[in-house]
Amino acid sequence: MRRFAIRSVPALAFCVASGLAACSSGSTTPQTLAQVQAKLAATLPKPYVEDLVIESVAVEGNALVEVIRSPLGTAAKTRTNPRFNELRQAEAIELRGWCSDPVIQPLLKTDAALKRRFVDRNGGVFFEVEMAARACPAATTNAGAPAP
Repeated sequence: MRRFAIRSVPALAFCVASGLAACSSGSTTPQTLAQVQAKLAATLPKPYVEDLVIESVAVEGNALVEVIRSPLGTAAKTRTNPRFNELRQAEAIELRGWCSDPVIQPLLKTDAALKRRFVDRNGGVFFEVEMAARACPAATTNAGAPAP
């Protein structure tokens, strides 16, 4: 599921030629991920939707991973539901909402991934959704700026 960003050669050449400090390689530093993780972890656990709870957040490689627990049902049984894929697709779309969290902002121009892992009360995984932080909607990358 790892995604790799393709960098623009002309943009990179411009950054090198102009010596602009604002131009960065976009790599994710472990320190930035750790700082974001620590800030988010300090607010947990907290409700997600209905009976789901955001239980923890961790750094796994270049991904920031929220673990969201359901006290009801079991992952194995739920995955057999004919509408299971609809739920997973809805959560993949909902993941974009995490982009607007001010704590996430330092990751939006990096190679970090944002991931949510939904688990049952026993730790069984219902599913995971993931997106590159760079894929966050443009309106969320300028905190406080009005959307176009």
